[in-house]
Amino acid sequence: MNKDENHREQRLLAYLRGEMTAEDSKQFEEEIAADEEYAQRLERLLLGEETEEDNAKTKQSETLSAEKQRAIVRRGKWKNRLSNAGFTIGLPFLAGVVLLILNGWVGSLMHEDLFRVAKSMVNFTQPGVRVGGSGSQVGLLYGNISMELSERVGGEEKNAGRFESTNVLWNVNAKPQWTNGVREQKLFFRYPAEEETEDTMSLTSAAWTTMEKLPEGTVSQLAISFDHFLTYEEYYKLVTRHVTSSGQDTVWLAIDTGVELKQAESGDVLFGSGEVWGFAQREMDYGGVYKKGAGDRVIANYLEEMSYLSEQEELARDIGKSLLPGRDIQIAERYSHIQKYGVRIYGAVLTGPTKELLKLKAEKSITAAFLGKVDWWNWERPAASGTQYSY
Repeated sequence: MNKDENHREQRLLAYLRGEMTAEDSKQFEEEIAADEEYAQRLERLLLGEETEEDNAKTKQSETLSAEKQRAIVRRGKWKNRLSNAGFTIGLPFLAGVVLLILNGWVGSLMHEDLFRVAKSMVNFTQPGVRVGGSGSQVGLLYGNISMELSERVGGEEKNAGRFESTNVLWNVNAKPQWTNGVREQKLFFRYPAEEETEDTMSLTSAAWTTMEKLPEGTVSQLAISFDHFLTYEEYYKLVTRHVTSSGQDTVWLAIDTGVELKQAESGDVLFGSGEVWGFAQREMDYGGVYKKGAGDRVIANYLEEMSYLSEQEELARDIGKSLLPGRDIQIAERYSHIQKYGVRIYGAVLTGPTKELLKLKAEKSITAAFLGKVDWWNWERPAASGTQYSY
């Protein structure tokens, strides 16, 4: 027996013989209650399970009443049991609280990036479509974002479906839910070649002819392409030579990002959703109407959003899988090209009264024109309107 163990034995025997002071006895009782080994040792002594040598040492233990001795043992046992129970119950509870806080905190941080990236990816890759209202469930273990999609036809925003994004931890799954399960693609763009050798009349005549036959009281979507690149201000100057601002509204602009040139060189002539890249005008102008000199603000906002996407390229790639099927989004490459050459416009989606948009037929630089959705006159917005849903 080493020195510490011998000292412990001496204290135990002194306690049993009643040789301790009241203060030492109280302290020793607390130690017994907190130390299972002490309690077991005392229990063996009381039950006569020690060796004869040990029994000889503890003959005078009768100075403590049997009832008090048993109480000390019971107290030690129950304290150990309660300590074990508290540890067993408290640890999972504490882990649950920590996990709940982590789920909400990290989930909210992820939600901000998920929402912003999803919104920009839709606005940049879907001509004529913009993101509206949204609902969300924030969480690290599970999160969901549901965004309304709409497209402008005349003076009204038409429902185009929803864009759903879910995450389980950092695994993200996103896809559009188009109205009736499909989206008709009618808006296409032609990338400007260095030398225009192709007869582009075949890419414009169908739209102009159809618009000539449509009645006066209709509104339309129209996608047009140019034979050269334009700055933001140059684009509006060109369009308003034929159609006043009150007779049309530009909802989406097709932008040269360098990737289009490679596609054109490989034989692709026309670009549609998932192939063309651009931005929803109102998303970059934050809902404002075009005013002279507004280009700097719009372009700055667009570049800022492209920079953000390049920093979130992995997330943008996960969300973009369903928007650019089979294609790499190449955000870093696109952003680098735009930084080098500037924001160069080669196409646009406009909406307005059909006969007003038809005036663009006189513009010789338009190499392609595609008519999208057509609706009855709604250009004058009513003073009040709304939608009622069935629940």
